[in-house]
Amino acid sequence: MNNTESNRDFKLSIFSILEFLDPIASKVISNLSSSSYSTSFEREVEDNGGTDGLEAPSKPQIRHLHRYHSDGLITKIPIDELKKKVLLRVKRLDEPLQSIFFKHTTKLEKLFYPFTLSNIFLIGFIMGKFPEWFHIYYTVLLCILMPIRFYTYYKAKNHYFMADLCYFVNFMCLLFIWVFPNANNLFQSCFALTFGSLSFAVITWRNSLVLHSIDKTTSCFIHIMPPCTMYVIFHALPEPYKAKRFPGATKYVNLKTNVLWTSFYYLIWQCLYHYFITLKKSSKIKAGERMTSFEYLTGHQFKNFWAVKLKAPWPLIIYTLLQYFYQLGTMLLCTIWLGNKTASSLFLLFIFLSASFNGATYYVDYYGKNFEKEVDKLRQELELLQQQINNKNSANEDNKSFESINTSSVYSLASNDAKSIISSVGGGELNNQMSDPEMSKKIE
Repeated sequence: MNNTESNRDFKLSIFSILEFLDPIASKVISNLSSSSYSTSFEREVEDNGGTDGLEAPSKPQIRHLHRYHSDGLITKIPIDELKKKVLLRVKRLDEPLQSIFFKHTTKLEKLFYPFTLSNIFLIGFIMGKFPEWFHIYYTVLLCILMPIRFYTYYKAKNHYFMADLCYFVNFMCLLFIWVFPNANNLFQSCFALTFGSLSFAVITWRNSLVLHSIDKTTSCFIHIMPPCTMYVIFHALPEPYKAKRFPGATKYVNLKTNVLWTSFYYLIWQCLYHYFITLKKSSKIKAGERMTSFEYLTGHQFKNFWAVKLKAPWPLIIYTLLQYFYQLGTMLLCTIWLGNKTASSLFLLFIFLSASFNGATYYVDYYGKNFEKEVDKLRQELELLQQQINNKNSANEDNKSFESINTSSVYSLASNDAKSIISSVGGGELNNQMSDPEMSKKIE
């Protein structure tokens, strides 16, 4: 097999894998499509002035995934057929998930409430009794909540929020725990970012610990659990175990080095974010099809801020610089949290109480105000109903008085008519009798 054939097979396998990993994508452009074959052949014909000496390209082969068995047999699986099966399974799974997370949320919220309470108890219990298991517990919770967060955000077209710094820091923590436990610079950056930007985000953006809400509880989780994990690794683990399991957490780096490494990882995140989100997805963001943190803040909370009214790209540049200085200012306090276990414990307690207070405020403001609105609405309905009843009663009384007046007038007219008829028919004697007051009363 020559080099061109081997390169072609390699491209085929790469595109097959990419297409298999992205079954929901509408189109996957392959270098081995029939259109690319025909266009390349036509170009060669045009360049040579005819088809003499040229061989028509063979029809593109059906792309396969090769499954190798233990007995040496190789099974070919058509990639298009496999893609259809995966897409069909995804669609079948989407219907019950959408029903659970968007249509019938009451039962899910009732189940999630005790789940959150039990996790709060277990977090404190594991931190105090089994600190060597806490990073595992953090990883398990992250693997449970992040797929739910991605699915709900993806369905609501908010999944670009998952490219924010807090998710990147959680990813850095996983890298340190499971891939690079010897990297001291990675640990220092994780500790600075978790005790810095993530912890203060609970105060700045008012993260609320609402026990029944998956969305709000997950937001608290991704901001509170990473600093708790870094605290346990650095302050709570026994020194022999820490030296063996997390050697990178045993060395202390000075503030200057810590700032440089943290700024380096922060720069990596900013470059990836602006390339894949700000530039690559700019058309969808400008069209309003997707929402990012920058678009949300400049369109809601800071829409009247002077920097927002500047010409592009200055608002984004100022936002990026302010975000960096905010991160830098919060991480400078990490020298206190690294050097004093009691101070870091009190700080974590303060962050947890802040989230709990925000959750209590949410319950009181949201449900209390809704209840007050319902009571006011019911009061207005009762007042309107009472007014309708009063109007109806007054109308009935007016009708009764009107009927009594009409009846008396009819009786008087009938009496007068009877007298005139008798006087004209009966003569003088009868007329004299009718003039008698007693007789007239009887007739009436």
